[in-house]
Amino acid sequence: MTMKKYARVVNGKVDNIFETVNPITEEFAPQQVWVDITGRDIYQVDYDYIATNYNGVWTFNSEFPWSLSELGKKLREEKAKRFDSVVANLAASDLQAKVDLGIATAAETAYLTALNEYFVAFMQVNKQPGYPQTITWPQLP
Repeated sequence: MTMKKYARVVNGKVDNIFETVNPITEEFAPQQVWVDITGRDIYQVDYDYIATNYNGVWTFNSEFPWSLSELGKKLREEKAKRFDSVVANLAASDLQAKVDLGIATAAETAYLTALNEYFVAFMQVNKQPGYPQTITWPQLP
């Protein structure tokens, strides 16, 4: 399976960007407008970009050179800050190795499970109603 990247278009603008291996209609309601943007980078498609469909071909923010939207920058910075903090803590510990080797305590195993649940919730914040204007970040265990 290959990871695909999609942009949701609402009122002529990109309001969400989502990556998945599943069909996008399994992740979100099928009546939403999602455009496959796999292979395009953030300078070509970003939050708040104007999206236009000309005879079945989608264009995004036709100005050149493309610039990142302020909303996109803020979202990426906040997500990176939160993600990097957790990854650094996890990498510094031997928790995963202990669980893999079967020598972790019950508390360590439960904590790793909680961290994995956090990562899933963290990576799916853009499925929340009101995203990206309203985000409820998951709490670190």
